[in-house]
Amino acid sequence: MSLDKYLSDSRKLDAERVKHCVSLGSQGEDLFKELTNAMKTEVDEDKQHIDFYWDGRRVDVKGPKPMHKEGYVLLEFINVWGNHGWCAKESKADYIAFQFPDAFYVFEKTAIRRRAIGLCEPYSEDSVIRKNRIKPYDGLGKWLGRWNSKDVFTYLRFTDIEDLIYDKISLDV
Repeated sequence: MSLDKYLSDSRKLDAERVKHCVSLGSQGEDLFKELTNAMKTEVDEDKQHIDFYWDGRRVDVKGPKPMHKEGYVLLEFINVWGNHGWCAKESKADYIAFQFPDAFYVFEKTAIRRRAIGLCEPYSEDSVIRKNRIKPYDGLGKWLGRWNSKDVFTYLRFTDIEDLIYDKISLDV
């Protein structure tokens, strides 16, 4: 299933909202490429959560989100289809680059993954709270998933991972 189809059929987003969501992700990737001269991956690697090769590093880029302005990040462990998410051990990305208003903040995936696991309650399928539109501050330290979906994610405060920043790529061009 394509992202467009998932957003429209499963998440029930209208065509304009689907276009907006996909556009934000593409713009974030385009900006990352422009700032770093990273090389975009092929579709098969993209499906393994590798968006770019950047100086020999495999990077998954996360575009701008409203929660970033509020000082939160979302970490996905299981995706909406029940497969490994971009922060899962099985993800092939080595680094995650989050686009914030002032910069891309790059983190080693393993480091933020461990931090999240350490800050959350012990994981079990029964511990996943399945509810749509959980606010980041209500999801701290909890395993979350959307109703009628198979995803599992959590929220962290940016300040919880700030000491793990691997690199900062300023947006001041």
